[in-house]
Amino acid sequence: MKRLTVLVFLLFLATPAAASRIYTMEVRGPIFAPVLQYLSIALEQAERGGADALLIELDTPGGSLDTTKEIVQAILGAPVPVIVYVAPSGAGATSAGTFVTLAAHVAAMAPGSTIGAAHPVSILPSDKPNEAMEKKIENYAVSFIEAIASQRGRNVSWAAEAVRESASITAEKALEKKVIDVIAPSRQALMAAVNGREVKLRETVLRLKTADPQFHEIEMTREQRFYFFLSQPTVIFLLLVGGAATLYIEFTHPGVVAPGVVGAICLLLAAIGLSIVPVNLTGAALMGLGIILLFSELFVPSFGALGIGGFLCLLAGSLLLFHTVEAPGLMVNRGVIGATVVAFASLLLGIGALVANSQRRRVVSGREAMIGTVGTVRRRLDPRGKVAVMGELWDAELRGEGALEVGNEIEVVSIEGLRLAVVPRGRS
Repeated sequence: MKRLTVLVFLLFLATPAAASRIYTMEVRGPIFAPVLQYLSIALEQAERGGADALLIELDTPGGSLDTTKEIVQAILGAPVPVIVYVAPSGAGATSAGTFVTLAAHVAAMAPGSTIGAAHPVSILPSDKPNEAMEKKIENYAVSFIEAIASQRGRNVSWAAEAVRESASITAEKALEKKVIDVIAPSRQALMAAVNGREVKLRETVLRLKTADPQFHEIEMTREQRFYFFLSQPTVIFLLLVGGAATLYIEFTHPGVVAPGVVGAICLLLAAIGLSIVPVNLTGAALMGLGIILLFSELFVPSFGALGIGGFLCLLAGSLLLFHTVEAPGLMVNRGVIGATVVAFASLLLGIGALVANSQRRRVVSGREAMIGTVGTVRRRLDPRGKVAVMGELWDAELRGEGALEVGNEIEVVSIEGLRLAVVPRGRS
């Protein structure tokens, strides 16, 4: 019996511990309503599935402060431990991402990633009332991030500095300043590093079980993917510009239909995106004015003034479009803006060159096409007679003194009714 007991005990020791269940989600882009919905679904699935932790891989330029507040509340009251991992190398938890990272039960970063720059700023100069409002928003953001850092036992003074002075630091500095808990090059390394760490989950202290992890990916729903895609600033910009360009084609070529349909759909999709992302109205107005001026240049002879003004408005509007106090850090990809401006400039210059060449080109049809053509005298000009020009026989009158015999060459200088005014070739 003793041998059987010992054998069972040894078998128990040899049996490997059950693998930990780690649910994962990825946030790569601006933080808005679709991300909040995604997090809610992930937390629900993690709780229902008995997850040992929820891992959020984060790489964001920022987002809505209101949405961030709700995401932070969801993480602070999460039913399972939440690990926020700023990854991969080169990723950043900027602006709203700083709040989310500090709210996690475990905050981790990959080597070469960054965190900070959480100051809510406006790109435009403002008067005193606007300055007062921005100060209120800043003070609120400071108190909010200090409360988060204090609850999680992280560096409160740096958190306030990240908002007030837009401080931004690397992963190594963040670990040194106790802004985060771990630096890890991979998911597996992160799970090994935090295994056994104690965290406070609601009102209880829990020891993390993350050894030998089995990762369960939580995918966005199709609807969430759709809205998340439309909330990308660069996508909205391309939809606006593409919609305007295709509508222009439809207006200049009535009846084609397809460009008009595509343009209308693009603008409607852009409107959906703009309803999700806060927009700087000044930037939107400048973009609209720029497109109008560019199109006007094709119809109004302004010698390039409208085109240049349109380029400047389009460029300024693109840069300002998503610079708002509500969602600092968002911007349209600079390369896309440059390519779009170059494309519009090339199109306008190409059309302008075609117009200029057509104006310089010699007329090849109609009565005006005969000016400057060379013909032959068929009946003596003294001063009137007949000439053959462009295969036709015309009455002609010789300008100047003298006469021209049959066979001499003449050049047409004008048309007077049905008679050509001519001169000897080489004299005009």
